[in-house]
Amino acid sequence: MSDDFPRVLFVTSAAFNKITGGGITFSNLFRGWPRDRLATVTSDTVPVSDDVCDTYFHLEGEIARLGSGPRPPGGRARPAMAPTNTPHRAAWKTRLKTLAVGNAFPDRGRLSPELDTFITAFKPDVIFTILGTIGMMELVGAIHHRTGAALVVHFMDDWPATLYRGGLLSVLARRRMEVLLRRLTADARLCLGIGDHMCTAYARRYGTPFTPFQNPVDTARIAAPRPAVPAASPARVVYCGSIFSNAQSESLIEIGAAIAELNRSGRPARLEIYSPPFLAAPFRDRLLAHAGVALHDTISDDESFFALIAQADLLLLPVNFDRESRTFIRYSMPTKLPAYLASGTPVLGYGPPEVAQLAVLADEGCGLVVGRRDSDALVEGLRRILDDGALRADLSAAAIARAATQHDGDRIRARFQAALRGAAS
Repeated sequence: MSDDFPRVLFVTSAAFNKITGGGITFSNLFRGWPRDRLATVTSDTVPVSDDVCDTYFHLEGEIARLGSGPRPPGGRARPAMAPTNTPHRAAWKTRLKTLAVGNAFPDRGRLSPELDTFITAFKPDVIFTILGTIGMMELVGAIHHRTGAALVVHFMDDWPATLYRGGLLSVLARRRMEVLLRRLTADARLCLGIGDHMCTAYARRYGTPFTPFQNPVDTARIAAPRPAVPAASPARVVYCGSIFSNAQSESLIEIGAAIAELNRSGRPARLEIYSPPFLAAPFRDRLLAHAGVALHDTISDDESFFALIAQADLLLLPVNFDRESRTFIRYSMPTKLPAYLASGTPVLGYGPPEVAQLAVLADEGCGLVVGRRDSDALVEGLRRILDDGALRADLSAAAIARAATQHDGDRIRARFQAALRGAAS
């Protein structure tokens, strides 16, 4: 019955959608939650979907950059003015901003009368949030204080380790961020992480238990294990997902170069990249510089997505080797990984072997990991996973077994619902 479910207010910068990792993960976790008991307050710039939630409040003036001037009445943003800076002046202002405040401009959050009315009408039992910038955390704190609802926080990446870094004044913003983080995790009735590695590290960091939840998949889609035969020729190598400079862009570009080298050496292969255009655009020229690489829009339809990864010869899980990327992504478990494993298609990881997503592949034998930044080792790893039939069969069987035991949608959703009910009681 609907009354068995607490009324959940989702406060987030990544709302329900079929495009981004966060949007897909939350859509799958909340699938089946009664619509009248779920509402979302969001600053997400990606269009939201209504197949899981149809009650939204889109943040505008409730979160504003420090020094941005007074808000217009009601907290709504004023129309943007046409830029007057020349490109040279704009570039100079960007450099000056980075020198002053680092990688993120401090912001502030407030509970506007409009948002207060929205929340009061909804009457939440639980506030579920992924936190975020100072402004978002101030807003979450204000909503929690106003409603008294149980607070549940969910971390997806180790953004607290990288946000508000690099500027002369960033130390002040970082100190404020850390105060808010510790206050909100201490106030939370339930703290969640994206995987076991994160939960272990965060329990030590914040002094409270963390429970892992990541993207669940429909295991009815699980394919049969791959036979012990080499991949097709040309091999179809696929990457699906976001492309970020502080996560996987450089390693994905290097894989493109390795694919070109395979073709030159007589092992035909092609790399197909499926990513949202607005995320792929900054890297488009470097990705397409290599022969055999094609760039496509993301696939938002589940049937088409699962058909794509099941029909591929190899799936990619790249992670950058630089220090900033390792720090940001070290505990992350990508949304695509459970689906990758469930497909039965062999997976190649390329990146630092200590990051959680690659450690899982190596430790459980459900993927081959090239763990050093070496073009020859990468080409050899690709060649091996494409042509060693016995290895492909072993990786496929181990991946399907992990998907069935660790990522089954029905079981994960039941646990998630029970966890939120427990937090609300």
